[in-house]
Amino acid sequence: MTRYSVQRFRAAVLHMYLRIAVIITLPLSGLYYLLAITPSKGLAAFVFALFALWLKWRTRHESEESLSYANWFVLAIMCLMLYAAYISNGILHQEVWMVIFPITFAPIVAARERAIWVVVGAVSLVSVLVLRPEPFTVITIFVFVIVYLTLSFITMMLVRHNEQNIQRLARLTIIDPLTSVYNRGYLNEVLASEINRCKRSEQPLTIIMLDIDYFKTLNDEYGHLYGDSVLEQVAAALKHAAQRAGDFVFRYGGEEFCILTSGLNRAEAWHFAEKLRLGISAINIENPGSPHRHLTASAGFWCVAELSEISPSGMLLNADNALYRAKAAGRDTVVDFASIPAMESESVRPQGVPA
Repeated sequence: MTRYSVQRFRAAVLHMYLRIAVIITLPLSGLYYLLAITPSKGLAAFVFALFALWLKWRTRHESEESLSYANWFVLAIMCLMLYAAYISNGILHQEVWMVIFPITFAPIVAARERAIWVVVGAVSLVSVLVLRPEPFTVITIFVFVIVYLTLSFITMMLVRHNEQNIQRLARLTIIDPLTSVYNRGYLNEVLASEINRCKRSEQPLTIIMLDIDYFKTLNDEYGHLYGDSVLEQVAAALKHAAQRAGDFVFRYGGEEFCILTSGLNRAEAWHFAEKLRLGISAINIENPGSPHRHLTASAGFWCVAELSEISPSGMLLNADNALYRAKAAGRDTVVDFASIPAMESESVRPQGVPA
């Protein structure tokens, strides 16, 4: 859920780093060339700038997929910093660049990779400081390593704290506060993403619209607080039934819920929708205003195998039409949109249908 928000944060930082790298290293390579400060006359910085420009072009769409290049960027900038430490001398003190290496990788790589880069950076730093033409003393190398490790620890703690705050904010923006399932705003994002994912993997995608029958009469009979409690129990039952990796439960509005699932054929999708309906009946909540005398739900679903021409709004509309058909058929039932005759499915749902 919040993994995507953290990834977006890392991708945004990576894009910012690439811009900064290009802005700094291109003029710096020219300055090194004019002043002949480095043995390569700025060639190393220029090659790095070209590499950063290439990465910037490869990640121009600014999506989470750009993070696949994060480790390449970290490796390139570490090599540049190690080169600077190697050629450092009494006039050109560039070994300090390697000390700030943790600031470059901690915000853009996954948490499990940070410790690896800390170790790789420390070993590389020690090796370069020992092998350079003017090697440092053991005490100086020890001080550099301690400073490097201290900055690494502080940076990783700050990044972790920042990611935890992002996760908390993401949860507030995508979770319905009453039922603790995903909210309608997040549905729009996930539905578009799932359509694209199922297109690539050639999997069918199923959308289910589910509505609690005669919920208004239950609210009028027992009050809104009791109605809120019923919604919480219904949401819990839906989450209990929808536990596969590709299952999502959303509160669409009021007493209406939406469920997304992938990888099911039409028959399996019907059984899944029926499982959701029976799960709500199994809660066994009394509803005097219902002909069934207990809480029931109606559901309409659409299972789509060919998604090339399908839009999120189209999927929602067709599942909602199937739900309307289920309610018109007497409620407490499941209707497949594909089973509705074409002439009827093209008709517009009447307004003001009672819940």
